[in-house]
Amino acid sequence: MKKLFLIGIAALTFVGCNKKSEMKQGPWLGVIQIDPADKSMDLPINMNYTLSSEGFPQMVITNAGEKITIDEITKYGDTLVMKLPVFTSEIKAIIRNDSLIGNYFPKGIAAGNSYKFYALAGVIDRFPWHTTEASFNVTGRWKVIENPGTADSTIMVGEFIQTGNKVTGTFLNTTGDYRYLEGKVSGNKFFLSAVDGAHTFILTSELTDQKTMENGRFLASPKWSSKWRAVRNDKIELPTSEQLVRVKKGFSTFDFSGIDMNGQTVTSKDERFKGKVVAALAGGSWCPNCLDEARLFSELYSKYKDQGFEVVALNFEDKTFEPSKKKMERFIKQTDANYTFLYVSPRGGAKRDSVLYPIEGQMAFPTGLILDRKGSIRRVETGFSGPGTGEHYTKFVDETTKLIELLLSEK
Repeated sequence: MKKLFLIGIAALTFVGCNKKSEMKQGPWLGVIQIDPADKSMDLPINMNYTLSSEGFPQMVITNAGEKITIDEITKYGDTLVMKLPVFTSEIKAIIRNDSLIGNYFPKGIAAGNSYKFYALAGVIDRFPWHTTEASFNVTGRWKVIENPGTADSTIMVGEFIQTGNKVTGTFLNTTGDYRYLEGKVSGNKFFLSAVDGAHTFILTSELTDQKTMENGRFLASPKWSSKWRAVRNDKIELPTSEQLVRVKKGFSTFDFSGIDMNGQTVTSKDERFKGKVVAALAGGSWCPNCLDEARLFSELYSKYKDQGFEVVALNFEDKTFEPSKKKMERFIKQTDANYTFLYVSPRGGAKRDSVLYPIEGQMAFPTGLILDRKGSIRRVETGFSGPGTGEHYTKFVDETTKLIELLLSEK
């Protein structure tokens, strides 16, 4: 299969650019080369190309239980441009019937920086160049040590489900989770990957036995990489939000202000928030965990808004409002977020700390505050473990729903 990929790339090199080609419908395997000098970390993506009932092209990316539909697709001549939803990533490639070759732009074509990309039609296996039967089963909970033995060493939790060679799961840390990861075990080698428009993740390691992973590697960009190892540990737990962040002494309420999508200044003192239970969610349109959070709070807002529940997103974006507005509008439209969004500040730790002035500790994006009808802070939560984390997400939804209902019942 590795030979097949090499032949496919070589064939593309010698085909004339004026040859008209059409995309084959059905499964495709895309590959992003984050580091061209290290083919062992080529990042695979399962894709499926179809036409909608109206005849419009669609490409669906699958990461475990997540399906991402790309419907912003432009074709001119033999060139295809696909803009991934919510975020700014784009793929631009030359079509050669059963092959694509081009570039993946993580910040969009206009930003310029890109990785090499190619794809072959008809390939379903996510890691087709690794076909050995699995020697071990990784199903379970693992203590993951990132950058072991260094000053940057941190603890994460890996949770995986393996069926045959196929593995799905995620990594959880204090900022949230790595969302939906999918891959396989081949022999004693372990592989996971994901592409969702914000993340480009590939993780590899070697299983030395049923309880140990060594020589782990993580790559998300040329500047974002690390080493890791893991040991099976069903009882490993991460610090709770209460252990990470807290309300500072002397503070009990939270005031906010920002610019809404109409360019108007909105503050917590406005009539729309008076006497309401308010969830204030600090994040950004660039934040993948904020995507999962937005989808949840859209549901909660729809369910409880008539009872006095308000949600406001406090977005940390670009240096000025206008370019930020475009990104926020795209985020709102494609997540169906139905509550108030405010531009509050450019990104940065100091800016975040200034806006979230009553809070101290190890804050991450997103960080959420829930205020009661009197404006008192009743909960602070940092990071977000989304639906890709299974029972952790279910527990968070249950606890959050119960808290909202409790606060709404208070007069």
